[in-house]
Amino acid sequence: MKVNLITGVFRRLLLGISISLMLMSAGCSRGEAEEQKPAAVSVQADEMLAIPWNEGWSVAVSVTPGIPIELHGSGEIKYDLSGDTQQMWIEQAGELVSLDKAGTTRKAEERLYWNPVLGNPPKQLDDIETSWIRLVRKQEGHPTGLVLVKFSPSKPEDTKSGPTFKAEIVASLAFPQKDGTYQSISDKELQELAETYQK
Repeated sequence: MKVNLITGVFRRLLLGISISLMLMSAGCSRGEAEEQKPAAVSVQADEMLAIPWNEGWSVAVSVTPGIPIELHGSGEIKYDLSGDTQQMWIEQAGELVSLDKAGTTRKAEERLYWNPVLGNPPKQLDDIETSWIRLVRKQEGHPTGLVLVKFSPSKPEDTKSGPTFKAEIVASLAFPQKDGTYQSISDKELQELAETYQK
């Protein structure tokens, strides 16, 4: 009887230790997952891009073929664009080409244009709504920055002149290296991060 009692106590003790170890392991896993989230810091957007003219673009009076966006950085830096890229254009051989055709990975120092009217078929001005473009800076294939740009229409009281459009930089983030190593950031994590600013 005494042996059975000691055995039961020992079993309960082992069960308690096992549960404690499982809880500790789960806590460590959660902590590791949290640590793996992208570490981002806010930076000036001109580290990555510039909008040299943003005074209210319109089809009727503007001299540029769209709202211009200049990509900044040295030669090895590239940018991956996503979002409403069918409204982004680049000049090639004297013609404007949609990024959906020219490619959504662009080099630093290139100039792009946001223009929601161009296309086949062209859109009606009154049908154009807010659009978003996400630019991810990459160095040696690793994400090192993100800029989220919002393009919005503004309809004047004089409806004959049509709407004007402006760009707004909603987020400008850098992903610093950790211990001299680039962070490992997935496309899904970049998308989720951008979505937190689009709400």
